[in-house]
Parts: sequence; C-alpha cells; structure tokens
Amino acid sequence: MPSLEMENTVVPGVSAVGGLLEELLQHAETVKQTTSIEPALSTSDFEDLPARLAQALAPAGSPEDTDENGDLSKARRFAIIETVARDRFSNLIATTPIDSPEFVRVWNLFDILSILSDTGSCEPALLFWLVEELLDSQTIAGCRKVFDFLESRREKITSKHFEQKKLVILRTCNELLRRLSRAEDTAFCGRVFIFMFQSFPLGDKSSVNLRGEYHVENETTFDQDFKKDESAEKMDLDMPSNGVREAPDTKASSKTADSDGKTGSQTANRLDPDQLYPVFWSLQSMFSQPKKLFDPVHLAQFKAGIEATMATFSTIKPEAQKQKQEKDKQGEDTKRSPKEKAEDGDDELANTFNPKYLTSRDLFELEISDISFRRNVLVQALIALDFLLSLTPKAKEKLSTTKVQNKSVMYSDQVLSDDDAKWANDMKKTIGDYIRQGHPQEGPYFLRMVESVLVRDKNWIRWKVENCPSIEMPQVSPQQFNEAKAVARKMATNKRPYSAMGALSLDFLTDEGDGDVMKKFRSEERCEAPDLMSFRRKIADDDFEIEMPTNNQTKAAAVEGKASKSWRALRIASQHKLSSFDKIDNPEKIDAVFEEEPAEELEEAQQTSAEASDFPDDRRPVILVGPSGIGKSSLIQMLLEKNVGVFEKVPAHVTRKAGPGETDGQDYHFVDAQVFSMMRDGDQFLQYTDTEGVNYATSRSLVDAVTEVGKVPIFVMDHEGAQQVKDLEYAARYVFIKPSSAEILEARLKEKETPSGKMEEILQRLPDQLETAIAGHFYDTVIIGDSVEEAYESLRSFVYGAVANGTAANGEEALQNTGGDTDEAMPDASGTSISGVKETNGVEA
Repeated sequence: MPSLEMENTVVPGVSAVGGLLEELLQHAETVKQTTSIEPALSTSDFEDLPARLAQALAPAGSPEDTDENGDLSKARRFAIIETVARDRFSNLIATTPIDSPEFVRVWNLFDILSILSDTGSCEPALLFWLVEELLDSQTIAGCRKVFDFLESRREKITSKHFEQKKLVILRTCNELLRRLSRAEDTAFCGRVFIFMFQSFPLGDKSSVNLRGEYHVENETTFDQDFKKDESAEKMDLDMPSNGVREAPDTKASSKTADSDGKTGSQTANRLDPDQLYPVFWSLQSMFSQPKKLFDPVHLAQFKAGIEATMATFSTIKPEAQKQKQEKDKQGEDTKRSPKEKAEDGDDELANTFNPKYLTSRDLFELEISDISFRRNVLVQALIALDFLLSLTPKAKEKLSTTKVQNKSVMYSDQVLSDDDAKWANDMKKTIGDYIRQGHPQEGPYFLRMVESVLVRDKNWIRWKVENCPSIEMPQVSPQQFNEAKAVARKMATNKRPYSAMGALSLDFLTDEGDGDVMKKFRSEERCEAPDLMSFRRKIADDDFEIEMPTNNQTKAAAVEGKASKSWRALRIASQHKLSSFDKIDNPEKIDAVFEEEPAEELEEAQQTSAEASDFPDDRRPVILVGPSGIGKSSLIQMLLEKNVGVFEKVPAHVTRKAGPGETDGQDYHFVDAQVFSMMRDGDQFLQYTDTEGVNYATSRSLVDAVTEVGKVPIFVMDHEGAQQVKDLEYAARYVFIKPSSAEILEARLKEKETPSGKMEEILQRLPDQLETAIAGHFYDTVIIGDSVEEAYESLRSFVYGAVANGTAANGEEALQNTGGDTDEAMPDASGTSISGVKETNGVEA
C-alpha cells in the first residue's frame, strides 16, 4: 500500500505491522522449507510473537484509540492487522499463480493469521474472509487446492472462536457449491459437504431446513407428447451375436412374478416400454415434491405409476438370467465360478453412478435394464412411501406427544386412510423383496443399508418436528455422579448367599470321632475329575424325580441337583467334546454330550490334532517374505503337511478375481474393492499394500482366531507389509526367502509359465528387494529357497528354535540352515554381485 507511506497520509502502526508480517513470512520460509501445504506452522515456530506484535502496534496509539490501561483498543488493533493482511494477500495472489511453488507464501500467511486468531490478536474470521476471496479468484482446479488447505487445517482453524467463524464458513461453502456442477464435480461437492459436517456441531441448525422446503427446482423433463411411429428410424442398439434382439418372455415373466408372490393385479398393470415411459418419468415430480400426494388425483397417479413400474421391473429378472446363460454358452465366463460372477456384479454396482437421469425415449429400455438405475428409482419410492406412512393416525399420535412442535413439518391437516396405508405397507414390502432378490450376494446387504438410512432419516425428521432440541448432554454434577455410583454399587452387590455349584460337602470336618481328616482330603473322589458318563445316570434320576416328585422338597432338591450335575458335566465335556455343544438345542437336555462321536469324526479329529510336544516353544506368528516365484506357498504347504495340527495358513484378502486353481478362503479371500475399503476403514487389517493395482491385506481376526486355538499362524506378505506389522510392534517372527542366484529364480518363473514382461519386472526388482531385506537386520533369518526340501528343513529348524536371530538355541554359533557351506554374495544373471552381503552357514552375518 504505497499511499500509506506518503508524508502526512501514513496510517499509524500499519507500516510497523507490515514490516513485522514480512519478517514473519521470511522466517516461515526458513522453518518450512517445502513448497507444499503441509506441514502447518505453529506458535512454537515464532519466538515471542505477542510481544513483537504489541511493540509494532505501540506507535499507533492515540488518546482516543486507547483504553483506560493505555493499550490500543481491540477494534483499532483488529483494523490495522486486517489492513496489513489484506494488502499483503492482494499482492501475493495478484503476482503468484496458485500452481507455482512461491504460492506457499499464501499458505504461510494463512497459518500466521490462524495463530493470531487463536491468540485473540486479530479478527477470528479474517482467515476465512481471505479464503473466500481466494476461492472467488480461482478456477475449479484452483479451488480444489484451496480446499486441500482447508481440509488439512480443519481441526486447527475451527477449534477456537467457532461462533465468530461459522457464518463466513457456511457462506463460503455454499457459494462454492453454487459454482460446482453436481454432475461433473460430484466428488468435490462431497468434500465440501463433509467439511461442513465435520466443522459444525451435530446439533447446529444451519442446514436443518426447519420449514421443510423441497428442491422443486430440480425438474425432470421428458417427452410427454411423443406418438409412436413404427416407420421412424430408431437408435442403433447393441445387438446379440446372432443379430436378433429377442423380446422379453412375458409368459416366463408372468410365471416368475406369480411364483415370487406377485399379485394378479400387479401382473395386469404391466405396460410395454412405450406406455410405461410417461408414467414412469411422471413419478419424478412427486419424488421431488411429496406434498403433491396430498391431492387424491396425484396420489392415485402415484399408486398406479409405482404398481406399473414394479410390474415391469419384475419382468426384467428372467431376461437377465437368459442373457447370463447366453454368455455361458458363448464361453465368455465358463471357467469362472458363480462367486466370481457375483463379485463382478459387485464391482459394476460399486462403480456405477448416474448424477442426472437421461430421459430420452430411445434409451428407456436400456436404462430400466440396468440394476443400478432401478435401485435408484426404488430408493426414491421407498422415501416417498415413508413420507406417506408418516401421515397415518398412528404415526401422528406418536408425534403428538412432543412438547415443542414444529408445525411446518407435521402436516396436521393431512391424514392417510387405512386403505392407502395398507397399500403403502404392502408396496414397501414388495420393493424390499425385489431389492433383496435382485442380486444373490449384494442384494440383502444393499437393502440393509437402505433401511438403515431410512431409519436415520425418520429420526432426523422427528428431531425437526421437536424443533431441534439440543443434543448435547449437560455436565454431570458431583452430586449426580455420587448418586449414580452408589446405585451402581448397590445393583452390583450380590444379595444371594454364595453357594458353589457342585462343590463336594465338607461336613466330614465336623466328625469329632474321626482323627484322620487329611486322609479323606486325599481320597480319589476329591482329587480327580469324575468321569463324564457318571453324570448321565444321576441326571436321569433327577429328571425322573422332577417329573414324578415325592413331594415339593424332593422336587426342589432334584432341580438344584440337576443344575449342579449338568454344569459339571458340561465343564468336563468342554475339554474334549466341545463339538457336541452345537447339538444341544435345549439347555435342559444335554444328552448330546454323553453320545459317542462317529468313528469318522473321531478319526478326523485325531488326524488334525497335535500333541503339546509337537508345538514349538515360541508360538508367535511366522511371516514369510520373498520375491515372487521363490516357492513360499510350496514351503507353507510342506510345513502344514509334515506338522499336522501345529501350523495354519492365514489367507490374505485380495481385490482381484480368483485365478485358475485358486480357491476362495483357502488360497486367498477374494473381495471387491468396496468391501476391502470398508474393512480397511474399520481397522480390521493388520497390514495392507497395493501391488500392481491389486490390494493385499492380512485380517487381524483371522490371525487371532488361529492363535486362540493354540496353533501357529503362518502367512505371506511383501516387505512393505512386513514393515507395517513391525511398526505396530506386533509380536511375530520374520523370515526372508531368497534365491542363490537370479538365474535360479528365472528358471522357477519359466516353470510357472510367467509372462516374459512380468518375469523381467520381477528380476529387475530382485536386487532392491535383497538390499532392503538384508539391511538393518530386519529379518530374524534369511533362507535360501533353491530347494524346497532344504528350505523346509531350514525353516523348521528356525521355527523350533534351532536357529534364532543368528544364534543357536544353546547360545553357540547359528547352525547351518541352508544345507550348504559359506555362500558368497549372490550373482545376478550377468554374473555380477546383487546383494554384496555375505552369508554365514545360510544365516545373514
């Protein structure tokens, strides 16, 4: 601002504060030497900032601008800092493109203003005022970068003085949303909404829509005056391989609809696509404005349209099955299992999104054949049906109990008749059944998700009806805490006298005539667990006494005695007949634990069990790492076959389809990307990596399940995954399997018929893998995997304690675990050294 420096026109304090701000920006460049948004500057990066700011503002004081203590007034101080900040901000955005590295000075300026705002040195909303101006000056691409900054600083810039900032935040986000296209910038719109959801408290009324206004501007236009012309040219559609488009099999459709429980009236309402077209698209006006359903004429049109739509949708299912059979006949997916085909459908459904409907009549048949499109329409129908059901007398009675009522969303003068309510409930059930059966694997999950959303929407509406009461609980007073503590202690106190179930009597201790009490304590009956079968007869006697009691006293004693004997029998059976518990349907009848197991099951249990001596002393999970093709799977298979019941492989979760010969749950757990993301976000994975566009992960629960049954988990992952596990300080043992030369690995890959391009890539990555594996003694042992048998012996010796961390179990030098002598540095295919590291008797030196 040159005018501020002119003689007789200088604003006191602006020049000094401007110099201080320039010093702070220069210091920020030394502290933060990157040109990216991260990391954020903090108060600790600037020494004595409040004192320096007060010193810069000192010359600006005048009698009329100071308070009674002689300090500059708050309004004057804020005005000076805002003037300096706006001047510096304007110069920066006018001379620096947002894509240039120098634009980091703007991010630093915002961080400095955020620090000043938190300390009360400037206007709290100043940062967002400047952000709002910056967004107005940028393209959509530039706005994305500005929003990257806001998202990275959200917690910091909204933690203090939020009340002074909330309106400008809301205005900034709404203005940005008006600029964005919901169709082309869908993800960006979602980011803006999420930013507001995370910033504003849950009980804030900024976006509640208390008056219940609907988005009536969103109109769906379609061809209402079209007359079918048989001679007109139609759009060229994708034709089957035989060149003939088959019409839907209406007879088969009728049979299927009837077998699925569809009513005859619904079958009668089925329309051909040209007749359905205007009826179907006219529903959109009632979806966007449900108040139209208050009119009986519109309600009748709505009912007829929904019934005709469902009748037509019910005919599409057999056609989809027919197309699926045609693909099978053509051999396109004959080698794939039904589960793989279901997963293909999951991926297609997860990646399909239509931000705006295409209402061309020529596209109508193709659109309604898309399951994702049908689901979008049916979800809208479910929302409209819930709106209708909220008008029933029963629903209104529930809302009438609220003390404070928002009349604008209650529609007190509208009541749904019993017949219409019955129709709405029946149609809602029909739509739910159709969604559930629409896809064998994903349909039930999708329906549960929709039902959860609808339930939350009902709770949201009730909260609006109650005029949005505060949902923040007040702090608990010390008196309330002490009262709750006393009540909880009282409830937790056992009021019944303690009686050990099934404990043997100690009455013999009162026998004064018998001096050898210790001998009775040592009797076999007291020192050994009774035989399981001995309880069978005793429980049967108690059952007989309960059914035909001598008197009430004997019946009560029999009931108590049976409970004690049943409990003791179940505890004994849990040691070796736990599988029989699944056969107990009635807790009063535990005869299943007394039955002998079939010979086949007993033999199988004996084969899969192992003695305690067969297990290693160290039962931590074993993690195998190595280059592709080295034989890790073969090594694990040999370990499982030769040590039955000791080890168990933990298959990884992958986001790809099963290959030839692979079995889901045995080789891998094949899941789609959506399921994988949900499990990852739920912290269900011990580690997860991305290899060539495929996600791999190890489930925590699967590893824990193996550990809980006493077996040793063993699984495969790459070095990045092993690093993640080690960073978590997870108790495990790490084994790296390497070839003695690149030529041997190349021969292995050729045996497996690995594509040449992938084989070259594996061989090129091998030196880096070895260098990473050996550096820093990351792995507990390194095994040469040229021979599966020798590698197995080395691995088994390591797992059972013969070799651990480079030393033998007795503390001497590590035993040989590769079956060879001292091995020099491994050469690559050209004869040059790859690792440059020397091995001693197969274990890294």
